[in-house]
Amino acid sequence: MSSFLPVGKLRAKDENFPGSQGNLTIEQASDSQMDCYKDVKGTIYDYDAFTLNGKEHIQFKQYAGKHVLFVNVATYCGLTAQYPELNALQEELKPFGLVVLGFPCNQFGKQEPGENSEILPGLKYVRPGGGYVPNFQLFEKGDVNGETEQKVFTFLKQSCPHPSEFMGSIKHISWEPIMVRDIRWNFEKFLVGPDGVPVMRWFHRTPVSTVKADILAYMKQFQTK
Repeated sequence: MSSFLPVGKLRAKDENFPGSQGNLTIEQASDSQMDCYKDVKGTIYDYDAFTLNGKEHIQFKQYAGKHVLFVNVATYCGLTAQYPELNALQEELKPFGLVVLGFPCNQFGKQEPGENSEILPGLKYVRPGGGYVPNFQLFEKGDVNGETEQKVFTFLKQSCPHPSEFMGSIKHISWEPIMVRDIRWNFEKFLVGPDGVPVMRWFHRTPVSTVKADILAYMKQFQTK
């Protein structure tokens, strides 16, 4: 991992930086988080995707200098309650260079069964409901495991070991080939540094609050002295 510093560097004593006023212990470590390999070849800037409505083709190189959190999401999952928490994470850490990206996927329990056009209404009126609208970019639905997986997820998974040795029940696995690095369920997360290189990976059940603490601890190194 390089020592690349992002645009808009954090100040060492920035009182607006979360955790700087004693309201968050950012030193806490995740029990279900793994650091990525140190010898990663390539960056996310080699990849791209279409937005949820299919109208915009986004090259990930536009996120150069940002901390990017990749999340595979689903509307009808027991973990869909993480959606509002991801909104809060994006809102709080956006000023410090965090960008959250969501990738709907139907490979886990068939919990994203609709067309791309049905995903936002499902979020707004069903789960999490209550008029919910994501404040971060969602992309077209696609696979994250197997022969038809999106190439950016091939890269992310090759770059980061999985936090858990447990593969889950075979009845939930509908893709081939099955790899030890495969994503296990909805809402796994990968953090990519401002140089485009993956930094860490979280198990799907890791609380967003813990993910936030881990990200803040990582961001501390980019504060100027």
